Amino acid sequence: MSRNNHLRILDFIMPTYIITRVSHDKPKKTVVSSNTSWYLFNFRLPLLKELVKRGYQVFALAPFDSYAKHFQEYGIKHLDIQITRSGINPFEDIVLFLKFLSIYKRHKPDIVQHFTVKPVIYGTIAARVSRVRHIYNMVPGLGYVFTGTSFKKFWVQKIVRFLYRRTMLFSQHVFFQNQDDRNYFLEHKMVDKQKTSVIPGTGVDTAKFSPRKHERKKVVTFILAARMLWDKGIKEFVDAAYTLRKKYNNVDFWLLGPVDLQNPKGISSEQLEKWNKEGTVKYFGMTDNIKTYYEKADVIVLPSYYREGLPLSLLEGAAMGMPIITTDSTGCREVVEDGINGFLVPIKDSAKLASAMEKYIANPGLISSMGQASRDIALQKFDSKQVVREILKYYPF
Repeated sequence: MSRNNHLRILDFIMPTYIITRVSHDKPKKTVVSSNTSWYLFNFRLPLLKELVKRGYQVFALAPFDSYAKHFQEYGIKHLDIQITRSGINPFEDIVLFLKFLSIYKRHKPDIVQHFTVKPVIYGTIAARVSRVRHIYNMVPGLGYVFTGTSFKKFWVQKIVRFLYRRTMLFSQHVFFQNQDDRNYFLEHKMVDKQKTSVIPGTGVDTAKFSPRKHERKKVVTFILAARMLWDKGIKEFVDAAYTLRKKYNNVDFWLLGPVDLQNPKGISSEQLEKWNKEGTVKYFGMTDNIKTYYEKADVIVLPSYYREGLPLSLLEGAAMGMPIITTDSTGCREVVEDGINGFLVPIKDSAKLASAMEKYIANPGLISSMGQASRDIALQKFDSKQVVREILKYYPF
């Protein structure tokens, strides 16, 4: 590595600030990065599509997976990078930083936008060293690292807070998806308040996810759509299903989403298959057409105690005109006006969850009235077009 690069890396420890003049003659080359291509395609596509529409040359930088090939359909080029999502291994993280550095040196982007922990931290350092002029970050929830209070978690959190604190110095703007996460960063002096804002992710496509009129069934179907993690409240959902099946035979409980064994809280395929065989809940696996399941379900549920940003499944359910049951916790509560478009319940409380579900079984009329309230809230607060426009107000050109 050259002497200049060594000096730039020192800036990470003892930062100096370089003021650069924007050149409008250069192509508007933008790299958007996260820890999976699946995440970028399913969660951030509205932003990427709008960037292309506005004439940006857009690169999706994430590990190659089955979703990577879909970017080219939208005029987006995929760049592969290997990222180990879990754990802090100094050797692996140095290698990751060098990969980011190599890519940014080669492609010379005008703008980088990072999502998820490791791209935000190591991508930002690499962008700084590479003299990328405009660095933006979104913190989409604090996630597994900040869920729990074990001794190991205590030290990991201290390390991650230190890395965030240094990284945020180089960010031109930092987007948070809920006020709790923003307050956490401010309380721990990890970011300058003046360059932060709270944005509901990249919103939801309210045209694609729109209500479909269908005859009300005798069976009330509750759906939980998420990665299959214990911290998403999967056990509480299953326990509530056990309770309600003892009282009612006109209910269904659906689980939908990918297995994620890279996360220490991932639920095994064997456990999901066991629940399937028992018949209390139905696990449908992963799908690329989640809308068809929403159309057949009645109420969307997410009893999460994971440190959420803003759960996309709840935004999609709201846009589809579905009432919501979720926990009164960070990220989740942002989508629900309790008693208006759904119910908030305490975390890790399957009895209260079952009680909230039972209200829709006993009074099916609530499904329509609260569902309409959800649709109204989605249109007013979470429509992807208006959310993406708000994000791009901070871009330089």
